[in-house]
Amino acid sequence: MRAARQLGATAVEYPKPPAEYAAARPANGATSGIRIGIIARSEDAAAWSVARARFPEDRKGQLTHQLAMKVSDSSWHRQLSDLGNTGSEAENPYCPYLVGSYDRVADEVARYVDIGYRTFILEAPANADDMRHTGVVFERAVARCPA
Repeated sequence: MRAARQLGATAVEYPKPPAEYAAARPANGATSGIRIGIIARSEDAAAWSVARARFPEDRKGQLTHQLAMKVSDSSWHRQLSDLGNTGSEAENPYCPYLVGSYDRVADEVARYVDIGYRTFILEAPANADDMRHTGVVFERAVARCPA
């Protein structure tokens, strides 16, 4: 963050859930962005089906997840994985991606905008269709934000 301020650059971080920010951010005067992954569909169940197919809970899925954790450049994936392992995905859209219906994920993205984030870097979408679904999320998130 200090380097970003000195350079006038955008600092990018892996975020906490929006509710964990006690005060609006970025309060440090620097432009801040976040890096997030999104798996969204018209309904929560469909999004979770895609998430489970991409990150199955079988041995192969566990190995894929472990590999992703090893190559991740921060502890963010571990933190969100821990949030997602609560056993109650209906209450928590973090898995380590934002997962859920367009509206649910758009609400989360809009909360980040309310906090002060204006730059979003996406985890690589699996395909063009995923990018289209992510576009729907951002369109709905923008509609929720004041002008």
